Parts: sequence; C-alpha cells; structure tokens
Amino acid sequence: MTGWFRDFPEEHRDLLMRRLRSKDFGQFMSAYFEMQVFAMLRRLDCNVTVHPCFPGAGGTVDFGVTGDREAFFVEATVCGSGQGVLRLNANEEDAVRKITEAFPEPHSDIRLRVEGRLGRTLGRHRMVAPIRKLLDSCPPDEVKKLHLGWAPPETTIEEGDWLLEAELLPATGREGKGVIRGPSGGGSADGVAPLAKALSRKAEDWKRKGLDEESFLIAVNVCHADFFPSDREEAIYRRSHAGLDRTAFRASLSGVAGVVVFSHATLGMERSAPVRMFPNPNRRSPDCLRFLRQERCLADLIGMD
Repeated sequence: MTGWFRDFPEEHRDLLMRRLRSKDFGQFMSAYFEMQVFAMLRRLDCNVTVHPCFPGAGGTVDFGVTGDREAFFVEATVCGSGQGVLRLNANEEDAVRKITEAFPEPHSDIRLRVEGRLGRTLGRHRMVAPIRKLLDSCPPDEVKKLHLGWAPPETTIEEGDWLLEAELLPATGREGKGVIRGPSGGGSADGVAPLAKALSRKAEDWKRKGLDEESFLIAVNVCHADFFPSDREEAIYRRSHAGLDRTAFRASLSGVAGVVVFSHATLGMERSAPVRMFPNPNRRSPDCLRFLRQERCLADLIGMD
C-alpha cells in the first residue's frame, strides 16, 4: 500500500491521504480502490493522468490513459461498501483477518455475516477452529447438494452480543477454489441491482460531458456480500424476452466502452480478488486491456509478490 501511494502523482497525494484517513468508510474504500486501479494501469506501460481536464465539458474523471496509438478514460467506483462489508471495529477486523489468513483458498465459498459489536480481541483458535471443522465435515459435493436444497451448512461464533455466522456455498473462485465473501451486516441479498445502479450513475455522469467519441471505461469494485460472478453480466448486458442478450450493453451503459469488474478487492484480499473486463460489443475497447477478457487475479495485476 505504501508503494502504491508513493507512485501516485505528488500533486494528488495530500488529498488521497486525507481520504485514506477519513472517518467516512466510503471515502477510504474509494481512495484505496483508486490506488489499486492506478497501480494496474501503470503496470501496463501506459501514461496515466489523475483527474484530467476537459475544457468546456466540465468536471473530470479519475484517470486519463494513453498508450501505443490509443487513449481512453477510466472512472473508478466502489459498489456495496455501504451494505456493511468490512465496516468493523478493530476487534472485528482482527477476527475476520484471522479467518481470511487461515483459509486463503477454501474448497467452498465462505459467506460471513455479523451482528452486534465485538468488545474484545478473540484468539486465533477461537475464530479458526469452528470454520475448519465446518469445512472438514462438508466436502464440496455435499456443499453443492445442500445449497440446491436451500440448506447451506453453517456454523456460528458468539461472544457477548456479537455473532458471526459462516455458511458454505459452492465455490466461485478461480480454478474451482472458494473465496471468503463479506462480512456483511445485513442488507439486500440481490447483488445485481446495486451494481447496475452504480454503473448507470457513472455512465450518466460521463454522458453529460458530451464526449461520446472518446473511449470511456468504468472500473468497479463490488463489495456486496451477496454478489455472485453471474451478477456481473446481469448488471451489464441488456435483457430480451429470450433472456440475457450479450450482443449489447444495457441502454444506460451504451456510451461505455467496457466495464472492468473487481470482486471484493478490499484491504488484504488482493490475492483472492478476481478481475475481468466486459467489453461493449458496439464500441471499441482498449487493446491494452484485451487480456482482461479472461479473468485475472488482482495481486498479479498490481505487482504483489
């Protein structure tokens, strides 16, 4: 994180630092994600301008990018952080960190939900043992079968009025591995609507600039605890009477050349966060991002060892 900050243009570091130190969780998440996107773009050997000017158009976007014979603009946004993902006190952050470090690639997805507030630090065994027992007692095939029957295997960890619930779901990570999702403090179980709304809002902001001939992409970090990989296409492509139509983006996104979706790219989760670009079939997307049409790991894209 320190290296990403040092690579950020000096004239923009003061504002970035204030946002990273903000008590507003949304400000921190947005600033942290912008550093990740900036680091990824720089590693593509592109020239990246932070907050480029648009004379006569008004406003700006997060990044202007120029590479070999192409130029495009990128707006970064975070979706789902207001639902409660990682909105935790120090004790709760420590408890969740113990789980994520113990299970970097579980055989199934682990969805975490929390209620109440944790008033003290809990030991590693207290946090890890119940989840390890749950994973050992329920192999992947059993998880799939129970999920189809609407009875996902679960366990709970309680301390005072604080409760953490962990349930197993079929793996959605790379190469058939599971990921840890959440924690969530509750909220809608629909991952499509919040993502579609966030994308449409950024697309509308761009449309008002009147720069339709320019190539514009949205990079979105989805932190919604109930977000599934299939939600990406549901939120991006239009629907017809026959179902999802992948030949066109939703009407609200018609001016967008592509959407780069980061899944749960939160602090400490970079090695398990997948990244994939969905290009607009009716617009030209940047050649330097073409490789992202295949899912990649965020850690590899931003230079983490």
